[in-house]
Amino acid sequence: MRDFRSQRASIVLIQETHFQEGKAPTLTNSYYPLGFYSKNTEAKTKGTAILFHRRVPFQLLDSMTDAGGRFVFVKGRILDQIYTFANCYAPNRTQHRFLSATLRTLRDFAEGLVVLGGDLNVPLEPSWDTSAGNSSIPLHIIRSCRNSLHASRLADCWRTLHPVGKDFTFYAHPSQSYSRIDYLFIPQYHLSALRSAAIGTATWSDHAPVSITLRSPMFRPTAPNWRLNDSLLSDPLVTEEGRQVLTDFFVENATGEVASPLVWEAHKCVIRGYFIRKGAELAKSRSAAMRDLQHQITQISSDHKLEGNPETMAHLTELRRSLTTLMNTTYHRSYLRSKALFHLHGDKSGRLLARMIAKLRDSQDVTQRLPAKLLQITRDYYAALYDLQGNICPQDVARKRADIMAYLTKYSTKRISSQTSELLDRPLTAEELALALKTSKTGKSPGPDGLPVRYYKTYTAVLS
Repeated sequence: MRDFRSQRASIVLIQETHFQEGKAPTLTNSYYPLGFYSKNTEAKTKGTAILFHRRVPFQLLDSMTDAGGRFVFVKGRILDQIYTFANCYAPNRTQHRFLSATLRTLRDFAEGLVVLGGDLNVPLEPSWDTSAGNSSIPLHIIRSCRNSLHASRLADCWRTLHPVGKDFTFYAHPSQSYSRIDYLFIPQYHLSALRSAAIGTATWSDHAPVSITLRSPMFRPTAPNWRLNDSLLSDPLVTEEGRQVLTDFFVENATGEVASPLVWEAHKCVIRGYFIRKGAELAKSRSAAMRDLQHQITQISSDHKLEGNPETMAHLTELRRSLTTLMNTTYHRSYLRSKALFHLHGDKSGRLLARMIAKLRDSQDVTQRLPAKLLQITRDYYAALYDLQGNICPQDVARKRADIMAYLTKYSTKRISSQTSELLDRPLTAEELALALKTSKTGKSPGPDGLPVRYYKTYTAVLS
C-alpha cells in the first residue's frame, strides 16, 4: 500500500491477491478506503482487486465479479463522468477463451470510458514482448487474443506510446527469460486522453507495475494542509536546535517594539520553516538511498534481461531485500497515523464525498461542471453577497449597526454576568497555559497552524 501511495496512484488494479471468499482480509487503508474484490470460493488462489484513492470522488453504479476470482468490474461516476474499470487475471492455458468470454461480459456491463488492466499470461507480440523473441504459447492462442482485443477496439496503452520499445513486466526463473504479459487497455477512440504509460521496476513483487496517466477536465490538484511530523520531536539533536532557534527569535523580536500577537504568529512561521527544512533533509537522505537502490535494481535487472547470469540474479535479489528493509524503517509513522485515524473515526461515516460539488448553475442559468467554472461561480456569488453597493455614508453604517444590535438583543436569550465577562477578557496567565497543556491529549493539532500539542509541551519553557 505504501508503494501505491509513493507512486501517487489514484486507482490500483491488483492480481493474484490469493484471498478466499469468506476468509479474506481487506487491502484498504486510510489512503485507499474503497476497494472491490473478486475472490475464489474454494481455495486461496487467483483473486483480483480494484482500489480507489481517497481523493477520487468515485460514486459506485454497479460492480461484477466471478466465482473463480478471475475478474472484477466496477462502474461508477467520477464527478459527472462515467468510468468502467476492469481487472482480470488470465489462466496459464486457454488464455484466448478466457479473454474472449471476459470481453463479451465486459461489453454488456461497460459504460463510459473503459479501462481494462490485468495479467493476461500471454505476450501479444512475442518478437517485441519477450527477451528471447519467441514464446512457447501456441501462435493460434496469441493471434486469437489479439483478434479479441481488436474486435473490442481496445488499444494497448504502453505499446501505443512505445511502438518500437522493448520492456518487460515478468521474469520466468525456469526458462530464465523476460516477457511483457501485464497490460492496460483503453478504447481506441479515447486514446486522446492518454498522457503517459510506463513500466516500473519489480521490487516487492515478481511482476513490474504498469501505469498510465489519463487527462481529465475534472481534475484539479489540491495542496494538503501542513502538519508537523511528531517523529522530529523525538530526535534530540533536532529538538535542541529547535529550542535554540526559538530562543534566538524571541531575544531578537520580543523587545516590546512589536505587538505580542504579531510576534507570536511570526514565531510559528519561523519554527515551521525550521521543521520543514529538517524534515526535508531527513526525507532527502532516505529518498536518495532508496533511489540509489532502485537505480541499481533497474540497471542490474536490465543486465540480467540481456545476459541471464545466475550471479546477477543473486545480486538483484539482495538489492531488493535491502530496499525492502529500508522501506520497513518508514512504516512506523504510517502505523501511528492509522491508529489515530481508527481511534478518531471508529465506525463513523467518512467525508470522502461530503465536500465535493459536482455542478452549479451560473448567472445565465447554465449548468457548469468544470472545476474552474465552479470556482468562478462561487467567487462571483460571495463577491456580490459582501459587496455594499454605492458610497457608504456614516448614517448607513450606524443604521446597519443598530439593526445588528436589535437582532442580537431579540434572539440572544442567554447572557453572562459582567464579572464573568471581565474574567474572560483578562490576559491568559502562565499557570493557566501550563494547566491547559498538561491536560491536553497528544496526537492532535490545536489549530490550522499544524503544530501539535507535543510541540508546545516540548518547548513550554521557551514559549511561556
